[in-house]
Amino acid sequence: MKYAVITGASGGLGAELSRLYLERGWSVEGMDLQESGRAAALREAFEERFHFTPVDVTSDEQVEAFAASVGERTDRIDMLINAAGVLTKNGENHLEDFDISASLKVFDINALGPLRVTKAFLKLLKRGEDRVLVDISSEAGSMQTNNNYIRRYDYCMSKAAVNMQCVILQRYLRPDDIKVLAVHPGWMQTSMGGANAVVPPRESAEGIAALAEKYAHQLDNPIYFDYNGTPRPW
Repeated sequence: MKYAVITGASGGLGAELSRLYLERGWSVEGMDLQESGRAAALREAFEERFHFTPVDVTSDEQVEAFAASVGERTDRIDMLINAAGVLTKNGENHLEDFDISASLKVFDINALGPLRVTKAFLKLLKRGEDRVLVDISSEAGSMQTNNNYIRRYDYCMSKAAVNMQCVILQRYLRPDDIKVLAVHPGWMQTSMGGANAVVPPRESAEGIAALAEKYAHQLDNPIYFDYNGTPRPW
C-alpha cells in the first residue's frame, strides 16, 4: 500500500485529492484546522485508510505532533501534498486600505506552512517509493503571468514565495530522489474560487495526480505547472 499526507483535507481541493487517492487504494493522512463534512464522509467511507487530524499549519508543535502520530502508523510516505491555503478579504483591498500587519498570517499559512509540514515529514518521505512533494501554488505567484493583479499583495507574494521554496527544495532534495512540484490548480469551484469559477475540484485533483505520477523521479524536468500539465512560466 502507498501512503499520502494531504494538508487542507477539509477544503474542496484537499478533500478531492484525498478521495482520489483513497479510491486508488492508498492510505491517506489528512489534516486541516478542523474536520469538515467532506472529511468526515471520507473517514466514514474509507475507515482505516483515511485518518484525519486537526492541525494548525502555523504551529510547529502541532505539525510535529501530527508527523509523529503518522510515523506510528507507517514508516514511510510516498506523497506529500501541501494544499492548505487562505485568501482573505483584506487581500481584496487596494494599497491605501491594505492592512499589512494582518497579512503576516497569510504568509505563515501559505508560504511557511508548507515548509513547516515538509520539514516534519521529510524523514518519512525519503523512505517512500514515489517520493513526490506537491505544493499547491497559483498563477498569482507567477511574475510573468500574474493576471494583472493590482490587489492581493499577501496572496500573490505568498504564492511567489512557495514557488521559490520549491526551487530551493528541488535542489536540496535531489540526492534523495524526491521530485518537487509547484502546481496552479486552476480557478476552482470552491469557496475560495467563488461563484464564477470554472474548474471542478475533481478535475484539478486528477490533473495534479497525473503530474505527480508522470514526473516522479524526473528531477531534471520542470517544477511549475498548471494542473492540466502545461509548464507555467515563473
